[in-house]
Amino acid sequence: MKKRFKKIYIEITNKCNLNCSFCSEIKRQKKEMTVNDFEIIVSKIKDYTDYIYLHIKGEPLLHSKFDEILSICDNIGIKVNITTNGTLLKERKAVLLNHKSIRQINISLHSENNKKNYFEEVFDTCKELSTNMFINYRLWTLKDNELDKESTVIVDKIKSNYNLSTEIVDKIINENNIKIFNNTFVNKNNLFVWPDESLGLDINAKCYGLIDQLGILVDGTVVPCCLDSNGIINLGNIFIEDLDEILNTSLAKDIIKGFKENRSSCKLCKNCNFRERFIK
Repeated sequence: MKKRFKKIYIEITNKCNLNCSFCSEIKRQKKEMTVNDFEIIVSKIKDYTDYIYLHIKGEPLLHSKFDEILSICDNIGIKVNITTNGTLLKERKAVLLNHKSIRQINISLHSENNKKNYFEEVFDTCKELSTNMFINYRLWTLKDNELDKESTVIVDKIKSNYNLSTEIVDKIINENNIKIFNNTFVNKNNLFVWPDESLGLDINAKCYGLIDQLGILVDGTVVPCCLDSNGIINLGNIFIEDLDEILNTSLAKDIIKGFKENRSSCKLCKNCNFRERFIK
């Protein structure tokens, strides 16, 4: 029996139309995955998961063949989760509404952009999209999910646009995963530092990497999780090998064994601030 993952991340492009300060630097060549390469990947991983996430780095809605990418998912019958900065939602609305494979869209409302009426455009578009899919608004917060000034302003904009009661707003501030509209939720995540071998940490903890998830970069490199944005832990290449071969390498087995034993077998994992704050 093949190993099953809760989710597999596929980076269809590492290009982005923004340059947000909280996002890590991409040290790889900027490129867009071809439709043929995407089809090869999905055909190879479809028996390992029910859900793919079109994200590691880059803005997926920027992909020039985004409609065709989603059509492949429709035909194969795999569910799609999309993470976006929201700036292209209105432009891509018709495409998004036309595909049954889309399960959820995650919108990072802290994206640093100069788009006029950004929030109103995102909210109005998502109200239409929510008839077909889940909408998840994401807020970056401080320690213990405490809202900073910027997050508070965003919550006020959500309140105004969705005409929320004081009770619902209080829940957004004090709780998590709060429903505000049809199939629409607000979630908070604490800010974290992207993993970097130079951080000088020595974190040993459980992790979801290769246990519940893995990532595939735009060039086909397979990595343990979505936070290895530069392919430091290169497990193999999906275009050259099948996933079973990659998962049965000594490196992959060591990583899995280590996580199950609350330890890190790779230097990058020892320097993962996300694990320290959320997994331990």
